[in-house]
Amino acid sequence: MKKIIVLLVAVAAMFAQDAFAQEKAPMTDAQKAAVKAKREQLMQTRLELLKTELELTSEQLAKFDPVYRKYRQEIQRVTSMNKDARMKKELITNDNALKVVSARLANQILTSTVKQRYLLIFAEVIEPLQVMKLYKVDEKVSREASKIMKYRQSAEAMDTKK
Repeated sequence: MKKIIVLLVAVAAMFAQDAFAQEKAPMTDAQKAAVKAKREQLMQTRLELLKTELELTSEQLAKFDPVYRKYRQEIQRVTSMNKDARMKKELITNDNALKVVSARLANQILTSTVKQRYLLIFAEVIEPLQVMKLYKVDEKVSREASKIMKYRQSAEAMDTKK
């Protein structure tokens, strides 16, 4: 499992690096296509990890894949809606700290709502114990990817200062 998580985190880091590099200038069609390809690569890696960790049969995977993709889209949508929640640590001041905390708590509520809604949807395509493990593994992968992205951002910030 650790090898797969490392692979997933590497793919996420590559995506994050390109996405942040593109913030400064509008993306061309080729760049948009590259980002889309990296997102799909990340999704495929996530699905491979889940297939292994949840011990999904081919039949289960065929049903699980579209549901999981939609679930991840909704999670991504709710977490990207609130820019205040993603404010960089060094930009947080006494004036905006409560706003940032509130935005982050709101994101937690929204993602929990999505997770709760998908609980029974997942249970229709995989076994309840697999659903339980899904949430555990998905959370771990997201946490590890987030750590890598933060590390990349701080490394890029240090390179910019030089």
